[in-house]
Amino acid sequence: MQHNQYYKVLRDQLKKGEVQRRTVLSGLGLGDEALFVKERCVGELSTEHHDWINEQHILIEDLSSEVELVIFGGGHIALELYHIALRLELDITIIDEREEYCNPQRFPKARCICTDFENVFKQDMDWVRPYFIIATRGHSYDQLCLEQVLKIPHWYIGMIGSKNKVVKTFENLKNKGYTDAQLALVHAPIGLDIHAVSASEIALAILAEVVLQYRKRNTSVYMEKHVLQSMMQEEQYVVVRVIEKTGSAPCQIGFQLACFPNHNFTGTVGGGIIEALALKHARAMIEDPSMRNQIQSYNLDSEKAGSVGMICGGSVTLLFQRR
Repeated sequence: MQHNQYYKVLRDQLKKGEVQRRTVLSGLGLGDEALFVKERCVGELSTEHHDWINEQHILIEDLSSEVELVIFGGGHIALELYHIALRLELDITIIDEREEYCNPQRFPKARCICTDFENVFKQDMDWVRPYFIIATRGHSYDQLCLEQVLKIPHWYIGMIGSKNKVVKTFENLKNKGYTDAQLALVHAPIGLDIHAVSASEIALAILAEVVLQYRKRNTSVYMEKHVLQSMMQEEQYVVVRVIEKTGSAPCQIGFQLACFPNHNFTGTVGGGIIEALALKHARAMIEDPSMRNQIQSYNLDSEKAGSVGMICGGSVTLLFQRR
């Protein structure tokens, strides 16, 4: 399988749920990898034949889509949600038909879609199991959005509203054929019960519930959509992945970046000196086609020989994969 197709399979499977990635960490097939869903191989990117079930020295990671927040409505609640979500480093989309409530000046670091709510669902959106928050300016718009998002793969749906409004909305949807099981997926009234009153408190309660939902999944690796998109489109690059860390290294297993021939890159392995060294090595691989997939370890303890001179301590091990 070509790498572009492999990452497209990964993207499509992430829309349906979690995916397991298995990566070879030794031998001739170092860096070979495969995707599994419920113990079934759905994609393989390898140079050698592997026993993906029993072979030793295979890194197993559970992958999931990054936390993507889609907010219907650009009013005062959405504005408070936006500011807190930025601190949480979430990907944010705001949807509202009113230009004064949905624009880059109001939400400078969000994706703003200013159109009728009906039109949004007629488009082929690139969402990968997002977290939907419904907070429009009217009950009819809330119901319209709820009807549609229940049909879309998602990790979370929450809708603002009083208990009476929620009951009425659910009754309307049942009359349209929606089941109790479908409606049980909806968090409504939305948010953790912290007796919130102000817009800021309501936003805090909502995002606390969102955090609770994605942390409960206990997924080890979140795949960033923009990194995955680049991997699907570009023809040649080197992928750098964190496969092991100890101590206080500023990264997590699964952090990754892709380095391209023009020296641009997307993603991160934690920033700082480690990322600078990783990019230097990745660019050397791009310049020298004879360099194969390899593993490099970096010592962050300034008291030890071979250290890169940081005081945080620990170590980071990176896998470099040619694509």
